[in-house]
Order: sequence, then C-alpha cells, then structure tokens
Amino acid sequence: MLQSPRGAVTGSIILVVEDDDEVRSLLGEALLSLGYRVHAVASAEEALVALETAPPDLVLTDVNMGAMSGVELCARIKADPRRALTPVVILTAVHDLDARVAGLAAGADDFFAKPFELPELCTRLGALLRVKTLLDQLERAESVITALGATIEARDVYTSGHCERLAVYAVALGRTLGVPEPVLHALRLGGYLHDLGKIAVPDGVLLKNGRLTGAERQLINRHPAVGADLVRGMHTLDDVRPIIRHHHERWDGSGYPDGLRGEAIPLGARIMAVVDVYDALRTARPYKAPLSLAETLDILNAETDAGAWDPRIVTRVPDVVRELGAGADGDARMADGMGPGA
Repeated sequence: MLQSPRGAVTGSIILVVEDDDEVRSLLGEALLSLGYRVHAVASAEEALVALETAPPDLVLTDVNMGAMSGVELCARIKADPRRALTPVVILTAVHDLDARVAGLAAGADDFFAKPFELPELCTRLGALLRVKTLLDQLERAESVITALGATIEARDVYTSGHCERLAVYAVALGRTLGVPEPVLHALRLGGYLHDLGKIAVPDGVLLKNGRLTGAERQLINRHPAVGADLVRGMHTLDDVRPIIRHHHERWDGSGYPDGLRGEAIPLGARIMAVVDVYDALRTARPYKAPLSLAETLDILNAETDAGAWDPRIVTRVPDVVRELGAGADGDARMADGMGPGA
C-alpha cells in the first residue's frame, strides 16, 4: 500500500494525461489513495481544455499520445504566463533520449521512465507539489505587498497610479539596460514599496501645500530609511530593500539618506530614482501642471549634466518611452492599458 510522501500537499489537483487506459487508471487510483485530487484525460488536446476549466497544481503526461505530444503540451503550458510555474512531469520510454532532450527544452520539471515504480514516482510528485505550494504562498504575499503600496499611495490623490506606473517604467528600463531577471523582479516590487516609509509621515506634512519647514523636510527625508527598516528580516524582499533605502541618492553624492555616490548606489535604486523623477514631472501635482515629454527629457538631461542621475540610465529613457508607446502628443501610454502617464 502506498504511503503519502512526507509533507505531501494533499488536496492538490494533479492532471494525468495518458492515452493508455490501464496506465491512466493505475496512476489515477494511486494518486487518489494519497489524498490528491485527480483529473485524468486521454490526450493533450483534452488536457488544454482541463487547464482552463480546472487549473491543476501539477501535470503528469505521457510523451506519445497522437496529434499532440506530451513535450508539445509541456511547451504550451510553460509559454502561458498563468501556468509557467505549474510543474510538468513527463513519462518517457527508458531509452528515449530524444524525448528527454526535447522535454528539457520545453521546460519540463522532471522525467520518469516507463515502467515506473509508483512509490518513487509519487514521492517525486510530492516534492514538486511542496515547491509549488511555497511559490504560491510567495505570490500571495507579493499581492499583499503591492496592495500595501497602493494603500499608502491612496493617501495622496495626486499620486494615484504612481506606484503601478513606476513598477512598469522601472522594469521596462531595467530590460532596456539588460539587467538580470532577479533585479527586474526587485524593480517591480520596488515600484510599489519605494515609498513604504511614508507610512510614518503625518498627513499634515505629507500633504502640505506650502513650503516645508526644516523639521518637516527632515521627517520626509527619513522615509527611505524607515521603509527599509520596515522590511528588514523579510528575506523575500532582500533585493528590494536597497531600492527602498537608496532611491533618493544622487549620482554626485548629494542625495539621502546615506549620501552614496556613483556606482556605490545600487543599480536598482539608480533606476528607480530616474523613473520616480520622470513620473513626478509627467503628472499633475498641487504645485504644477504635468510637463510635456520634451520638457521632461530636457529637465532629466539637465539634472544629469549637473550630477543628479546616472547618465547611462537617463540616456535609455527615450527608448523606454518608445517601448511603452509615446503618442504624438507626447503622452507616454502604458503598454498594458493603464492609460496616459500624465
């Protein structure tokens, strides 16, 4: 009798794709006995329908099933952003090296040779499902994080949409600069969390229409350090914390809170600083109307010449504007339909 793997995530949905009735029945009964929910189909085409109607936590598929192979099914699953993290295990013949190579290229998470040992197969599936559960938990945590950023932003009606725009701008600018994927991920979250420390700034100061006093300016200037301290110890945000703390540093060392200069400023923070200024110039504020794209770029270039921003980053801003779709009127429109940047 099969025993549930240690730490098995019972209740998970496993989609079994197998055209052999006997093997499909054997797998289904074994997985049901371990507490999993099973959806068994006889073809890759049926599997694509099942993915839409009852999205599984893991897909277990044979290779050869007629019109569409298990390898092609795997490639279709991994190419869908909604399913990219869904584990796919491919059942192959013992000596089918070509299928294994093709499966790796398609993004398969594991392989199992027929004939297989059920206890070993179920143990491997359990391990993949535990990883999938952890990834799902991280995704839910990130949803809470982005909602928190939007809540802080909502205190000021003039900054509506600012966090979401910064996340898009920063990721696009990072891609243009060729930064690695972990930095892009940090930039997206940094767009929402860069001003987290403003939670400690009273409304009377944050929303003040007139000139700030020296004490009020000091209070504002502490918000990057406060925000970074708030996420200290949250290891999933280790790459985001430098963006939160240093997005107000300047290339010439005149920024805050630490007065970092040049390359000493983390790259993600340098990118966030530029898009933060870009968005502030392009949007209406109590003290100014939104500036045109040409005016904004002129100011960014002038400030860069004066030592404020990393020149390599600022020179790529027009590329990002074009990528996101600059209209004839100069209003940068977001590629995902968020509307004008101004």
